[in-house]
Amino acid sequence: ASDFLNELRGKILLVKSEFNVPIHDGAVVDDYRIAQSAPFINKLLDSCALPLLATHLGRPGGYDPKYSLDVIVDPVSSNLGHQAEIIRFDEKNNRYHNDQLSKGYIRKLIEGGKIPMLDNIRFHPDEQENKGGLAKALAEVIDLSIQNSFGTAHRTEDTSNYIHTLVPGLAGDLLHAEIEGHKEIKKPNSPYTVIVGGDKVKDSLNLVRRILWAEKTSHQINSINPDLMTSIGEDLVDSILVGGHLMNAFIYAQVHMANDSTLVKINREAARNIRGLRDQSFLEECNLESRQVEEEVRLAKGLLRLYNNYQIVTQFNEEGNSFDDMDITDNRRLIIPVDYSVLRNGKKVNLKFFELNNGDQIHDIGTQTKRIYDAIISISKTIVWNGSMGTDANECKEGTRSIIDSIHKNKTAVKERGGGITNYMVSDYEREKGDYGKMENIEDLLSQDDILSRVHQFELQREEGRMFITVKEILGGSIKGRFFAIPNFVIQECSNPEYIGLGDSVEEALKDCLKRIKGVPLSQIIPENKVK
Repeated sequence: ASDFLNELRGKILLVKSEFNVPIHDGAVVDDYRIAQSAPFINKLLDSCALPLLATHLGRPGGYDPKYSLDVIVDPVSSNLGHQAEIIRFDEKNNRYHNDQLSKGYIRKLIEGGKIPMLDNIRFHPDEQENKGGLAKALAEVIDLSIQNSFGTAHRTEDTSNYIHTLVPGLAGDLLHAEIEGHKEIKKPNSPYTVIVGGDKVKDSLNLVRRILWAEKTSHQINSINPDLMTSIGEDLVDSILVGGHLMNAFIYAQVHMANDSTLVKINREAARNIRGLRDQSFLEECNLESRQVEEEVRLAKGLLRLYNNYQIVTQFNEEGNSFDDMDITDNRRLIIPVDYSVLRNGKKVNLKFFELNNGDQIHDIGTQTKRIYDAIISISKTIVWNGSMGTDANECKEGTRSIIDSIHKNKTAVKERGGGITNYMVSDYEREKGDYGKMENIEDLLSQDDILSRVHQFELQREEGRMFITVKEILGGSIKGRFFAIPNFVIQECSNPEYIGLGDSVEEALKDCLKRIKGVPLSQIIPENKVK
């Protein structure tokens, strides 16, 4: 977008931002994301453009006043140097108030030195469903849409996807910078370690599965760039370390895998404890439905069998009386905690899996697990981290802080981190101990690869109906159709069969953009027999 500031003068721009900041006791505890977005928004204002800010906050599931953006008005205002003014949501009619979501009202606010901001876009029922209701309402008001939120750019939502079938789209400076910063991790050195935690259990388990599937020679993502990862072996990632609420899923999985015929082979007390855990509800604190718990346990069991070589009998010596797993990390790419920080009867204790009792509350990774994770991180040359290690970011910090310490001690690795809570906990720790140096803030890692991998499913068509194209510029050519493009990056559906005039054909426009993405020939992305 910064390349077209003159053309944006006087235009109303939807600026999709990432203001989903951590809140505690009704106050913002870390405004890092807001501060990162501010320079670009001010650049637009200085260029006499008219930005309309849009963001979500939390997971309201429809209108819920406790998720209103009132809580972030002061941090947004102080970072921008302009008073933020919320455009309110009409809960009765499931839309933003017509007298506020209007060109005249938005221009009046900005001319008065204020910055308009839609209240939580997830209040609108169509936003996460990508149904178009919100996008169509916005298209009546805005001239262009700018995606400046790396963490939501991949989502099929009204303000990230549908809107770009109605109005032209551009990439903001922050999105562009984070994509550029992400390039370094595309050619990782081995050992390559990924650390996954947080509370999005099912999403994280699926992410772990995709990462473990990824191989240098066979994975779709890698096939579009023959030079990718020539310095490592067949496996993309050497080790995945898990924590957070994923611990509960893997505990459940171990319980389910320990049938009676297995338990008779191990220590009696351990077997009795494990049997007692069958009725434990470790995941109930997440307020999940039983069906979702079953899905998470199924995923965890499969990952343990395939990538952890897990067998409960190997955790004991030949006599079956004591814990003696000597192969915790050997030949295992998925590394799960071997002990846990647990709240039992109001006291914190450190316990192994088979020492857990019904009623124990899992809080964090344990002492031995911290040492194991530290040893792996210390020899890693590439480190990617998303998600806290404890089950509560405010009460269970020690595991996450041990990860921060371990990463900090490794001075030579390429490092990336992502996630709002992760960034908050790092910032919080740094305030106590001092600056730990730069560790890139990259949100929703690997989601861009997911997008690129879907390119293999696309057909390039000129007939009426669906057309899949991308472009290198938005305002620099003859625009005849409605389209979506994050320059240099995303290939997305174009609903209008008329294409833009950036090349002699749709194929030429696509080739031009692909050169800017990877320098990859069209034939490597779309088989020739699919190009019509």
